[in-house]
Amino acid sequence: MEKIPIQVIQEGLVKLIVPDFSKYLRENGVYEPTWAPVFYNPQMKLNRDLSVAVVEAFSKSRKPVLIADILAGTGVRGIRFAVEINNISKVYINDKNPIAYEFMVKNIELNNVKNRVEAENLDANLMLRYHKFAGEIFDYIDIDPFGSPIEFIDSALASIKIGGMLGITATDTAVLEGKHANACIRKYFSKPVKAYFSKELAIRIMLASIVLRAASQELGVDVKLSYYDKYYVRAYIVLMKGARKADESLKKLGYVVFNKRSGEYFIVKDLSELFNIPHDKHYVIAGPIWCGNICEKEFLSKVSKVVMEREYLRYKELTKLLQMLNAELNMPPLYYNVDMLGKILKKPTPPLNSLIECLVSNGYKAVRVHCDPKGFKTDAPLEVVYECFRRLSS
Repeated sequence: MEKIPIQVIQEGLVKLIVPDFSKYLRENGVYEPTWAPVFYNPQMKLNRDLSVAVVEAFSKSRKPVLIADILAGTGVRGIRFAVEINNISKVYINDKNPIAYEFMVKNIELNNVKNRVEAENLDANLMLRYHKFAGEIFDYIDIDPFGSPIEFIDSALASIKIGGMLGITATDTAVLEGKHANACIRKYFSKPVKAYFSKELAIRIMLASIVLRAASQELGVDVKLSYYDKYYVRAYIVLMKGARKADESLKKLGYVVFNKRSGEYFIVKDLSELFNIPHDKHYVIAGPIWCGNICEKEFLSKVSKVVMEREYLRYKELTKLLQMLNAELNMPPLYYNVDMLGKILKKPTPPLNSLIECLVSNGYKAVRVHCDPKGFKTDAPLEVVYECFRRLSS
């Protein structure tokens, strides 16, 4: 570590020793975190800020929580948990990279949290299994890999308390959004489709995969908060014990049928319904996907309250995300994209706000979506959406 160029920065309420960004720049002058000897991505600050609010909200109704950050890098997230969350018993931060371990130890010292944070230098799956074998299971486990989280899910499910929470990130969005369909089938047990709603589909495919894996261990899944931001999917889920809970979660899985020519899509939960789909080359089927809500209203409210109580979390990008997730509650799965509708109808694209106003004036619900600036959800039939679109385009 002595030969690695470093800098000290502040994130949240902690100070951190991280690699010197200026030494790992692409040709366009942008910092590339994967080139540094230890991973720290400043672009994921919102992810970490929101995780602080989520775990704070989650921990308020529990005994002091035991946390594992299994892919910790510099230790930023776990150390922030120890400093910024009130109801913590202990945080384990782990990374198999020995250089990352040195950074974690230094950052623990820098923030004076030796009594609450312990660094480990193990493979992530081994770390979780080791603690389980030693009789120590966690209230919260954070899985934030570079790429897919799937290889860590089974160990996390085996190492979490009943009623405990998993925070899971996937950055392989090209896979989840259908650009590499075979990879998605192999990793997530789900067939994707490239469509204008692919960003939300990515969330729902990841959630479905977790539900399937949890069910194999007779665990049900309660989705508390999930979203798509920049180039990653993030989900927070709580585990429930029992075959009945697992079955209830499985009943919330389904498939999306998408007509590439007309832009129509609909959700099918009973596999037998798939036999009724017209034999038309323009229809494609994706799934299984999670068909339930991607956020829970009560929990989202608690997280928003934490954010609004803390000035350093109360910034526009984060509060806007939470507001948009709240607006999407109880709306149908997936969404339309106004530019794609324009291509399908061969009409000029009207302002999205005007289209939403038209749908609302016709007695339907319609809101913007958090994951696509040109996307909107509505409970209106596609024919009504087209009618409003044509009227505003003329």
